[in-house]
Amino acid sequence: MAGAGPSSVNIAESPPENDVTTPLYTILMGNYTTTRSPVLTNRSVNSCDTIDANYDIPTSVICAMCFVFGIIYTFFGYRFFKAVMFLTGFLFGSVLVYMICLEEKTFTPLINAGISLAAGFLCGLLTMLVQYIGLFMTGFNFGISIATGILIVLEQFYHPETKWIPIGILAGIGVIFALLTLKFQKSGTILGTSLFGGLLMISCIDYFIEQFLLMMYIWERIKADFSPSLCWYSWIILGCWPFCFVVGSVTQWKITGQGFSHKQVLQNRRAETVTVKRSRSKEKPKENPHQSRYRHLYQVRRVNGDVISQNYIQSIQSKLSPSLRNLTPVPTEPQGDPPTEPESTNTTLTQIPEV
Repeated sequence: MAGAGPSSVNIAESPPENDVTTPLYTILMGNYTTTRSPVLTNRSVNSCDTIDANYDIPTSVICAMCFVFGIIYTFFGYRFFKAVMFLTGFLFGSVLVYMICLEEKTFTPLINAGISLAAGFLCGLLTMLVQYIGLFMTGFNFGISIATGILIVLEQFYHPETKWIPIGILAGIGVIFALLTLKFQKSGTILGTSLFGGLLMISCIDYFIEQFLLMMYIWERIKADFSPSLCWYSWIILGCWPFCFVVGSVTQWKITGQGFSHKQVLQNRRAETVTVKRSRSKEKPKENPHQSRYRHLYQVRRVNGDVISQNYIQSIQSKLSPSLRNLTPVPTEPQGDPPTEPESTNTTLTQIPEV
């Protein structure tokens, strides 16, 4: 550890001097934690005066995308209601399933990522297509975010002895705010998206500054594990969270969400659907019954090869001998009154008088 800057971790017992290969985090927390995730076990606590710039390209790209999503959440969450509902279900489902797979250590990281993305996509479709599920999930994320802040503050005064304490706090507050969001939909959506969007943005900033040390600290609060104390700039990053929440809520309430209602959008879409169906039904021409009868008569006569008037055929047949008269039967007319003979051969179909 020679040459390292001053660490923010309060060391109760000095580690063995001859053991230079053991990670600092394992030395410090080996007496307190028994089960930790691979991500937490393999991390090392850097000194507070250095910034690790060894970024992973895929993780950096994902963090950049999440930062953009955080901006959309914070400042345009209520305006882009449907898109935010999908992103809420997608992020919640994918992160939850990935953390569960990470804790179980059953599959490889690539398979875990594929499973989490598939689960997130299904959750996103569900929250986007069913409005009340999306609102419930938005309020639940709102409550979990508030509960996370409560756990961070609680850790400064009391450390929970069991995991059920943070789990109960998260589930209870999450359900309460989910029900409140269903009751006050616009207010709950604006506040929930602003708070969750601020959390997304500070998590991305945390990666580029200290390699997710703040996020690991929050995850340890959820699991009720012991962890080293944060650096001074970690608290500055954490302080950006309520700042983004306040600015995003005011922006949505006064600018982006002004004069906009998600209920009105849904009603307009339903009205447009009904209008399109009515217009399609009106486009079908209603045919005059007299024209329909004459058209049917014309088609029958065309099929029989008879376009000459029946009276003309009868007049010719009357001049024939009885033996020839039987060989030339008069074509039968369709049921109903036969139409009268047209005045001239140039008479159109629509000019046939009604009988």
